[in-house]
Amino acid sequence: MAPALLAGLLLARAAHASPAASVAAHAWTSVRTAHLEVVTDAPRTVAMRVALRLETLHQSLASLLPPLVVEASPVQVIVFSDPSLARAYAPTWRGLHDDVAGFSHAGPDRRRVVFADDQGRTPSVAQHEYVHSLLDVACPDAPLWLNEGLAEYFSTFTSDDGRAVLGAPIYPHIEWLTTHDLMPLYRLFAIDHASPEYHEGDRRGTFYAQSWALTHLLLSGSEGDVERLGRVVTASGEGARFETAFLHEFGSEQGLRDRLFAYLEAGNWSKRMWQMAAPSGAVAPRARDRVPAAEVLGSLALEFLSRPVPEREEAEAHLSRALALDARSPDALAGMGWLLLQRGRRTEARGWFDRALAVSPVSVTAVRVLASQLLLDVSARSSPDEHATVARYVRAALERALAVSPDDPELVALLARSWVVGYGDDPEPGYEPAVRAARALPARRDVQLDLLALAALTGRDDEAKRILDQRFGAGAPAGARHAALNAVLVAAMRRAGLLVQSGDAGGAEALLATAHSQVAEDPALAREAQGYIDSLRAMTRRAAETDQENRAIDEYNRGVNASNARRYADAEAAFRRAAEGSARPEFQANARRLATRMRQQQDGERAFALARAGRVDEAIAIFEAMDRASMAAEDRKWLDSNLALLRSQRH
Repeated sequence: MAPALLAGLLLARAAHASPAASVAAHAWTSVRTAHLEVVTDAPRTVAMRVALRLETLHQSLASLLPPLVVEASPVQVIVFSDPSLARAYAPTWRGLHDDVAGFSHAGPDRRRVVFADDQGRTPSVAQHEYVHSLLDVACPDAPLWLNEGLAEYFSTFTSDDGRAVLGAPIYPHIEWLTTHDLMPLYRLFAIDHASPEYHEGDRRGTFYAQSWALTHLLLSGSEGDVERLGRVVTASGEGARFETAFLHEFGSEQGLRDRLFAYLEAGNWSKRMWQMAAPSGAVAPRARDRVPAAEVLGSLALEFLSRPVPEREEAEAHLSRALALDARSPDALAGMGWLLLQRGRRTEARGWFDRALAVSPVSVTAVRVLASQLLLDVSARSSPDEHATVARYVRAALERALAVSPDDPELVALLARSWVVGYGDDPEPGYEPAVRAARALPARRDVQLDLLALAALTGRDDEAKRILDQRFGAGAPAGARHAALNAVLVAAMRRAGLLVQSGDAGGAEALLATAHSQVAEDPALAREAQGYIDSLRAMTRRAAETDQENRAIDEYNRGVNASNARRYADAEAAFRRAAEGSARPEFQANARRLATRMRQQQDGERAFALARAGRVDEAIAIFEAMDRASMAAEDRKWLDSNLALLRSQRH
């Protein structure tokens, strides 16, 4: 075959290679710093340049807007040398890949930034997406306009000789705003990831440009605006509604709109500059050549699985390719387990997770995947034994991962969650990691929810109420508020059960009544709480009735014993108490009959005592006065025998 033709065929095959095959065929390198890991198939200099730039941005953000920087697990940054390959991993909108230069996404294994190397745009794209990854931890409730506005604003970051520069004008945005109408601020503030304005045509251009301009106004204007924005981010991270905190600091939408129009009219796109502190040694990058392609494939597969609509076929193609290259790749093994878990094949999934844990040293990212997904999966099922089994398995894996990365707040958060899901007889050991996780990740609502649940489960009612009011108050999203109220109710049910076991049914009912009042706003939970109260009352009634019947039986047995001892007065009294104490008609009738017999026995003994004293007629009169009709045949026979005996003594 001619060399030219052979080369043409090879090029054609490469052009049609699947994304997984292309990733597997490339050589990868990485550079790791304190806060991120850059992985690329471009030259190592690209990874080094991106890593240093983003670490410097991290330092600058910590100085300018400290609430934006929360120390969490490192961000993975994947930089493709081929833009067409990078596009294959772009998020989808209505079945098509979004036309984006890069994207940021948080999965259960890590936060991840993906883009293609482009000497002209790489710094701005890298910085834009990295800011998204920081906001995901520091202010997950930030509205999309601020999220994109901050990302665009910080995309212009540069530094030289220790001097940082932010807020350079982005001329395409400025030109757009001069030729397009602004949207009302109420509409800008309402746009989210599902809105057409975020994905489509001119509306997308207006959204990005206006978001950037409004953020530029806030960050390159007065120092007071920067401080106010910092307070908004802090308040949001502590549980306040972002919109409420923002309007409190910046005033009405109309006032902000007027300021924005004036800012655009003036066209004074001033930069913000300051001298940075000397970089710490932690910024020094560490390079690693020859990163296994299986490792990159596994990471990309996990990204596919973590999307709002998981792309399972693409994930499976990447996982299969990764495991073909390295059958012990821990992230790929964990990813295969997760894929099977999504398909409902739990037993097989557990086998893959076991294989991931068999790799030494343990992969922290693989443990994050299996721990988070097993806990999520078992939470949807009701078997306490299953909850306990999965929780123990997860805790054992987390303990190994924490030995490798003891300060990882996300591992600590998962450890706390394992105690919420499966606390067995004692949830107390979960409380301390829940406190640590909540302090490290103050804006993570799921972490705060776990702390609320464990505080309630362990009887720390004041703390539970504080968290409920501050983090899950009336302004919280409906789903989050429902989950928090449900945690309060679940804890009350557990503790009420313990009180019932200890014999304090009244205390149990009081506890459930308090919980009922707390969840009264949620109809479904209120009905559930009332159902438990009704069940407890019914159970209490049944227990009381059983106790009463048992006491009646005890009295009956005392009557029998007294009768056998010929203590007929004591026996009569016992049988009458038995009849009065029981609610069973047959038992009552029998006890009363025996009480009557004991009275008759007493009368008979009195009659024979009179007869022995020679007063036979009085003795006969006693027997004749007895109620013959109410007697059983055996008793009538006894009566007739005694009368015959006494009458014979008259002669």
